[in-house]
Amino acid sequence: MKQVFLTFTTLLVLVTSKNANAQTTNAAMVSSAGIQQALLLSSESSKIDAADITMTAVKDFQASFKSVTHQQWYEVSDGFIAEFTKDKIPTRVAYDKKGRWHCTVRTLNETQLPADVRDLVKSRYYDFNILVAYEIKHENTAYVLKIEDSKTLKMLRVVDGEIEVITDNTKE
Repeated sequence: MKQVFLTFTTLLVLVTSKNANAQTTNAAMVSSAGIQQALLLSSESSKIDAADITMTAVKDFQASFKSVTHQQWYEVSDGFIAEFTKDKIPTRVAYDKKGRWHCTVRTLNETQLPADVRDLVKSRYYDFNILVAYEIKHENTAYVLKIEDSKTLKMLRVVDGEIEVITDNTKE
């Protein structure tokens, strides 16, 4: 489980640190199935109809996200991704080739974060702005946040009430 979150976090660092001096990452950690694809739909991803998805994935999606309409399905190298927006929150749900749920990733802004997560981060980094947060549900829920102040850009992981600094970069 820690490996999955570490892999996801590494991917987030790679995706969001284009304009910062990112720390060196282990490329081997960016090979986890599902989570990587849930965040990035590459040129290898192709839109497909729900009729072309494994029935197991479609049934799970319909049971888990009853009120969702207008979802887009993508086929990726290791499964399927459903992408939709509900209550102004962009969401991606990853399934493997057999249709088993892998993870759900929601992209949140500061006001959409759960109060306990927001309070925890703001109590420690009170002068920082929360730029974006990702809620990752796999076996449990983790949050990865990109925060900044006038001099630094940080990436944090929040799991079970504990904060871990993933990257700490000085702005140029």
